[in-house]
Amino acid sequence: MMFRLDYTVPQNRNNSIPNPPGYLPPTSAKQLSKAAQPDSDALIKQNRKSTELKLRRAWDLALAPAKSLPMQAIMLYFSGSGIQIFSLGMIFMLLTGPITAVFNIFKAFESLRPTVSTSSSFNSNRNLSESQIAEPTYGPLAMPMIAYIACQGLVLALGLWKCSSMGILPTGSGDWLHFETRLDPPEWSSIRTLSLG
Repeated sequence: MMFRLDYTVPQNRNNSIPNPPGYLPPTSAKQLSKAAQPDSDALIKQNRKSTELKLRRAWDLALAPAKSLPMQAIMLYFSGSGIQIFSLGMIFMLLTGPITAVFNIFKAFESLRPTVSTSSSFNSNRNLSESQIAEPTYGPLAMPMIAYIACQGLVLALGLWKCSSMGILPTGSGDWLHFETRLDPPEWSSIRTLSLG
């Protein structure tokens, strides 16, 4: 013998059990479609809020490398000035990280592109009769992208400074002796002339 439990609630209108607090009766598809159509002012306000939020996030992303500079400087200070695997690994990360970040800048800011909506015509009830939603653009992100490149440049400068303090950058004249050409001496000697032939 098999038992089957039925958990569905019967749709009896004369049910004496009251609905629990917060229960909303199911609505029809017409009521849902009316409630789902926001007016044009709400759409414009929502689009503006979304754009402002994306711009704030873009500025946070742009300034993130500058916020990490003090911690990286402290780590470089404690790594010492000797040529060791730990300090070389940190310098490698400081030199390659900003370069790859600048080359992938559009990928980093891709999710933060704001969408600009323009309304072409309104009727007398201020409802949006026809709207054109443009594709997301990088135009409003120009200043955060420039700040992002500048902050990555600061990280690269920190790595180059550490390379210079360790002595692995060719900054002195002794580092370029191999490429220097020797000039003929300005003095003249008859003995030297005779020895050379």
